[in-house]
Amino acid sequence: ILLNTLGTNNVSSLQYFLTQPENTTAMVGSLVTLPCMVANMQGVCQWTRDGLGLGVDLELAAYPRFTMSENSCALQIAPLLPSDEGVYQCQVGAMPGVGPITSQSASLRVTSEPGQP
Repeated sequence: ILLNTLGTNNVSSLQYFLTQPENTTAMVGSLVTLPCMVANMQGVCQWTRDGLGLGVDLELAAYPRFTMSENSCALQIAPLLPSDEGVYQCQVGAMPGVGPITSQSASLRVTSEPGQP
């Protein structure tokens, strides 16, 4: 007897978000963490800002103030600058038999003390 296992989805193997980023307002110069925790993560994690991929390495070379957590996909930005404002999304790529997932969008707003640029 030959069993066809192709196309069979094992729900326990699907990757899904446990926590997703939320809209955040933070002060210039502070440390901000955008949460993103994925259960059954099989693909590679990456963040986007305003639709542009930031990279897949824990240390994002093009963005030296940005790092991804080793234990989750959380994104840390420090020190926060006004240019960091934007809409962020956490994404986890596809693997054979497992589709990609994209988090909800989260706006990051950067404020400064009165009288400061």
